[in-house]
Amino acid sequence: MEIWDLYDANRNLTGETMVRGEPVPKGRYHLIVDVLFLNGKGETLLQRRAKNKKPMPDIWSVTGGSALAGEDSYAACVRETEEEMGFTPDMRNARVLMTDMAERPGRGFIRDVWLVRQDVPIEAMRWQEEEVQDGMWILPEKIAADPELKRQLGELFFWEEAFPYLCLESMRIRIPKGVYRHYKGNRYEVLDLALHSETLEPMVVYRALYGHGELWTRPACMWNETVILPDGRAVKRFEAEQTGER
Repeated sequence: MEIWDLYDANRNLTGETMVRGEPVPKGRYHLIVDVLFLNGKGETLLQRRAKNKKPMPDIWSVTGGSALAGEDSYAACVRETEEEMGFTPDMRNARVLMTDMAERPGRGFIRDVWLVRQDVPIEAMRWQEEEVQDGMWILPEKIAADPELKRQLGELFFWEEAFPYLCLESMRIRIPKGVYRHYKGNRYEVLDLALHSETLEPMVVYRALYGHGELWTRPACMWNETVILPDGRAVKRFEAEQTGER
């Protein structure tokens, strides 16, 4: 039996508790955490829910669950990852990516979506059998290109809002700040990455290291592309010369 703490609309503990499965009282909320991971390649970690897991059995999802009585968001993030995936999240490289709050009939909740930067091989994970049957690291853009995977993850309440930020942080790993040389010879400095205000596409913000030092933007998906030269050689569009840690 799980016991949950209840919060008010200002995220203050009320001193009340409830049992999982009971309706959440009106004006009260319980705390949920979901955990997104990114490794050094910019890949995110997905888990496939157990075939008998309810709700939403046998679909790809992410680590997460409800905080138990006495737990804060940080502690719930650690426990859920350890229970479901069998490893301890590196909370030194973690932050709350977004928070949402909703009150539906019998289901008021506050949700923290954590983002953790960590490299853990799939073979090193020990999944909780009643919760998880499989796992994989995958680039966010491959999720977007797979209709079925996109549909499954779209069933998560927070996914649509969080996904652009996951893509942005993934690209920040793959395109760190620093100096790059374009295949035609000019040099540029990557200042940062940002989301396009209309399309939510990750964009590289960079400055020319020649002329008047104009600022430019370019879709991040183009930055690491390979270009075929007239002589048939394949080269990177931008080659890193000096980059720093993010």
